[in-house]
Amino acid sequence: VLTLLWSGPAPYRDLARAHHPDRVVFVLPPPLERQEFDRESVVFLHEEWSRYVTGGASEPPRFTSPLFSDDEYRHMADVRRVFDAAKLAVPLSLFVIIVRLRRGRARSAREMWALVRRGALIAAGLVALVGVVAAVAFEPLFLLFHYVFFPQGNFLFDPATSNLVRLYPDWYWEGLTLRIGATFLGLALALAAIGTARLRAVK
Repeated sequence: VLTLLWSGPAPYRDLARAHHPDRVVFVLPPPLERQEFDRESVVFLHEEWSRYVTGGASEPPRFTSPLFSDDEYRHMADVRRVFDAAKLAVPLSLFVIIVRLRRGRARSAREMWALVRRGALIAAGLVALVGVVAAVAFEPLFLLFHYVFFPQGNFLFDPATSNLVRLYPDWYWEGLTLRIGATFLGLALALAAIGTARLRAVK
């Protein structure tokens, strides 16, 4: 859910401003060969891809100039399938959470709120651990993620020729991961605080 919330054009624009890429040079087929895109044009390209992979558009974006290769289109189709699977996991996860909370509440309000606090703290701890690993070894963790979700290996593009890599450089993934992780930690710790307060209030 947080990935969906942070995948829009505004976070991309903010991250681009923070890293000062006023223009991005894309590699195009001859006779154009190379073309500069200003920041807002690049944000538009991201928005088009974001709409597709998150399910907002049924077809991938096409452009007047062939900006992306067939392999890049295939990879983005795989990204869309990962998002589709995640969307199915969300209601399933909510169902499990609701069942667990109802069972806890059937025993006592205190047990339910203890479950809330414990679950929130465990989730925060796991995400914090991933964050520490990412801080010291982001690239290996990034590759591991891709090997797990894209075992076909079609995410390995040549940075010298791939416009997808130019559109989504390291600073984008690092910044996006930081924002998602920080938001999750904030929500989990807030939920843990609520659980702690309710445990003090209930008997």
